Amino acid sequence: MRGKPWAVPLRAVLLAVVGAAALAAFVSADGRSEKPAPWPTTCVGLNDAIEMSQGNHRNVGIYQREFGDQAEQACRNEHRGDLSALGSLVADADAAASDGQDADAMAADGQDADEQQGMQSPPAAMTKLTDGVYQYIGFGYVSLVVISGGEVLITDPSFDLRAQALKEAIAELTDAPVSTIVLTHEHYDHAGGTSVFADASVICHVNCQPIFDLFTSPTGDVPEVDQTFQDLLRIDVGGIDVELHHLGPGDGEATTIIYLPEEQIVVTSDLYEPRGLTGGAFVDDKNFTGVRHILNTISQWPLKHAVNAHSLGTDPIDLYENVEYYNDLYDAVYEELAAAVAQSGPFGAFMLQGTLSQTLKLPKYQDWSNYDTAFPRHVDRMLLSIFHGD
Repeated sequence: MRGKPWAVPLRAVLLAVVGAAALAAFVSADGRSEKPAPWPTTCVGLNDAIEMSQGNHRNVGIYQREFGDQAEQACRNEHRGDLSALGSLVADADAAASDGQDADAMAADGQDADEQQGMQSPPAAMTKLTDGVYQYIGFGYVSLVVISGGEVLITDPSFDLRAQALKEAIAELTDAPVSTIVLTHEHYDHAGGTSVFADASVICHVNCQPIFDLFTSPTGDVPEVDQTFQDLLRIDVGGIDVELHHLGPGDGEATTIIYLPEEQIVVTSDLYEPRGLTGGAFVDDKNFTGVRHILNTISQWPLKHAVNAHSLGTDPIDLYENVEYYNDLYDAVYEELAAAVAQSGPFGAFMLQGTLSQTLKLPKYQDWSNYDTAFPRHVDRMLLSIFHGD
């Protein structure tokens, strides 16, 4: 295992950033301290600080986008165990905010928090999907956990702090150590944290290693990969069949799809969001024609659960809706590209760059989160993927 090239522990950085964020939540715009509301933005601020520290800017504000006024309660429900692992930060914030009231009592006319949130409450940290198969949610990331016959397989520990929380959650289910770690792709925010599971074998697609050899990220250890594969690898986890598929580039060059055929569970990472568009620079490393191909392929598999690396739910409908979105986007861009090439030859493709994204619209998806800001970039990326190949 390679050592960290930085000296300041991640936990210290996070606590410093979150402490500042929590303090900012208690101060008004003109600098005067105000009496804080219960749990003002402590958990959301913690989540955002962690995401920022890992370079995951797409996940900053994810609770506000998905849960609106109930963002703080949703974050607390999901990260209750993670927050405890950070020591007294939450307890102090809770005590300061409660003013003698139970922190679990959200203000709104004394209603119960679950009643306020209705059906929007996120699942617990570890959610059972079927016998021996679980989904662990923590710090904005999702890991598949397979436990059977004294063996444990997990995906994407992400980083040391989260990996330790995941390890503790698994220990509540089994005494067996984690034996196998599958990395869904080469990006460091997913591939870190493997050192917490010292005896586990790390598996990643063959395209991971050239990226890991560069070791350009200061966010944590880069894993030593024990086993690679090309197109398909089958693993027997105590009698549960786990398939690793590489269907081409998606989010990165080592995109791996995990499929449990008997359980009809598929796991993807960073390929789609439920009724939302990925924004910012995180669009730029996606091969949109590759993502479209992958989603179309796996949507034909029998599915009961579609686990997504940054989403709370597992309903395959989110996958199917994104298949439709990527197909609609491809068709619309291709039609414009074909017309431009017919009129101006190969240079027509270059003439569309930066202009098609300002005129092309898909009103069908205008209610999806980030549509207004992210859709033009999606148009540009699909255009480039079609005529440039990346």
